Amino acid sequence: MLNMFSRPENPVPQKPAAKASPEPLRLLREQPAIASNGNGASTGARKTAARTPSIGQYLHHLQHDLKSYVRAETVNAVIGATPGEIQRVARIVAKLKGRYLATLMDLGNAAKGPVGETEVRELRRAREMYEEVELGLVRLREAIEAGDLELDGVRGD
Repeated sequence: MLNMFSRPENPVPQKPAAKASPEPLRLLREQPAIASNGNGASTGARKTAARTPSIGQYLHHLQHDLKSYVRAETVNAVIGATPGEIQRVARIVAKLKGRYLATLMDLGNAAKGPVGETEVRELRRAREMYEEVELGLVRLREAIEAGDLELDGVRGD
């Protein structure tokens, strides 16, 4: 009874082995041979040029991709940012600026005498600290405005 459902097995015909192509494989960077249409213009070049993005288009897409990458990385790196944290950074900027200005004013104190290398190093350090944290606060603000950094408890526009 099982024989009635089985098919006789016929051997599968084998295809002859493919011969090696006389034309070598092209690398992806190589341009394909372009046929000329008689008046000097190549038809393949026009088709390729139509599909190739311009520099402006490429830069536009690159900027869009960069924005997506930054947003994704920021979401993964900064977890639960709050307005209070941003305010604390702003207070740190204010304190550092105050210290920098106080250090600068100390240099002008007549009772101190001549300004030495140590005082200038201290002033430079105070300025660098202030400017670095201030720049960080500017970047935080830009990230919030761009939508790259979301603040807990604050509704988006």
